[in-house]
Amino acid sequence: MPVIVDEISKRLESYNGRDVKPAKHRQLTEVILAMIEAGYLNPGDRFPTESVLTNSLPFSLGTVQKAMRNLSELGVINRRAGRGTIISERTGEIFDLWQFRFVDEGRNSVFPVFSSVTKLDRVGTKGPWSDFLDDGDSYVRIEREIDVDHRFKLLSFFYLSDRKFGSIVDLDPADLEGVHLHAVIRKEYGVSTVRTTNRVVCSAIPDAICLRLGLPSAARGLNCQILGFADGDQPLSFQQIYVPADADPMEFRELRPS
Repeated sequence: MPVIVDEISKRLESYNGRDVKPAKHRQLTEVILAMIEAGYLNPGDRFPTESVLTNSLPFSLGTVQKAMRNLSELGVINRRAGRGTIISERTGEIFDLWQFRFVDEGRNSVFPVFSSVTKLDRVGTKGPWSDFLDDGDSYVRIEREIDVDHRFKLLSFFYLSDRKFGSIVDLDPADLEGVHLHAVIRKEYGVSTVRTTNRVVCSAIPDAICLRLGLPSAARGLNCQILGFADGDQPLSFQQIYVPADADPMEFRELRPS
């Protein structure tokens, strides 16, 4: 534990001397995320308690609690009574399979992303998802609201074949938060996404989406479509994401085979 705290303190020094610093809880969140992504912290590792962090770092208990809440919402840590805080087993999925992320160019870092499932249902309407998946008259739709560091929000609609993956609607929506949905499909059905194709166009965002995102009617933004393929180049998933025009730079990461 002391080694982990010492490493956090060392990495926090990178914020010294900056003209503009993120809030203290953001500094702590970013440092811990960087340690996880770099492999310094691994799934199953026990993490220091809030009291240890507060006594060892120049942060108040409230600041530490905010950072830990961020990490918990991201799904990279599990906090359970009697067991303490553990680095999540799903952490690798979060970092390795997250296809798009938003970049803070000023600090060359990535903004944390918080997602929540707002709807999990079946739909019979046709659209680009049915043209791509082409597997029946109904499709599973997972609707998620994605909050990028509390700076702006986007909406994601993830479609699957109802015939093949219909039972996913019986899952607890909480199981679909904090991880990439491709990881859930692999775990529940043994089907992996081996590659994706990304399509991005700038267009007027539908009014219903504008209302959800707090945008004026007919606001323009990005309409991103991510087509997922399984083995044999078989269509697996279709994801549509609406991004406001004033969002921070977005980068797509290549989805590596599992």
